[in-house]
Amino acid sequence: MERIIGSKNNSALDSPLLSLPEFRRLLGQEIKRSERYCEYLSLLIIDFSFLVNRRLTSPREKVEATMEIGKKIKGAIRETDSICPLGQGRLALMLTGTPKEGAEYLASKIKEVLFPLLSLEVPENDGQIKAMVTSYPEAGNGKENLLRFINSYLLLG
Repeated sequence: MERIIGSKNNSALDSPLLSLPEFRRLLGQEIKRSERYCEYLSLLIIDFSFLVNRRLTSPREKVEATMEIGKKIKGAIRETDSICPLGQGRLALMLTGTPKEGAEYLASKIKEVLFPLLSLEVPENDGQIKAMVTSYPEAGNGKENLLRFINSYLLLG
């Protein structure tokens, strides 16, 4: 697999990734839709900042690497799912119609793929790629828990 160490100079307009304001707007719509139709909505935060920070030095390189990884992930998920960079080494994914088990499975697959892309020097069981998942509706996980998760990880408060 190729390693990500920077990127080509692509315009943000050409990016398949959403900006944080776009992601927030779409997320609000999807929460309402999920609530109205009792459909699943899962959110997944992938944090690989430890590996990006270990591998790259400049903030620009870190952001570019995050964008490139986000584009690769976007190319591998459904068109109805959305992805948003949250800075240097963090991505948010909104998975419409996906229960928590599906989001957890995707998180494990993303972690497997990210390791060789980012760093070959870090031991494979180092556990430095984190994935946080929440879903709606789930047993014991109502809309309020989903909103708390969003406020905690996406700084939407």
